[in-house]
Amino acid sequence: MKGKKILYIAFVAVGLCLTMVSIFLWKARFPDHIGGILMGSGSGMVAIGLTRTLMLHLDQKDPVQARKKEIEATDERNVAIRRRAKALSGDVLQWAVIAASWVSLGFDAPLWVTLAAIAAFVSKSVLEVYLVLRYQQEM
Repeated sequence: MKGKKILYIAFVAVGLCLTMVSIFLWKARFPDHIGGILMGSGSGMVAIGLTRTLMLHLDQKDPVQARKKEIEATDERNVAIRRRAKALSGDVLQWAVIAASWVSLGFDAPLWVTLAAIAAFVSKSVLEVYLVLRYQQEM
């Protein structure tokens, strides 16, 4: 627990440093995209660090609730439900990427946009076949 708390506090500290660097770069008239990347990354790290620290504090404050949450997270039924939801969302996303590639063709988008969408579709399909074969051997 103490190691996690130190990690989360480090996340907050690094995030604040990135945010401050972003502000200094903005005042020094650096390009906006550099400051934007640093501000977004820093803000995200601060949010993650604070949220995780708060959750860790709440778990330490109420161990019964923390144990209940842990059991719920590792319950076979809940794990199966989450895996099924992830699989379905992956399928929906896969077909949405193909639809986006068709739309990009219709709007005369650069060819690389369409090719990137097709490459994502093919990569997901190849990964899916690989994982099916791997899991068939394991189970």
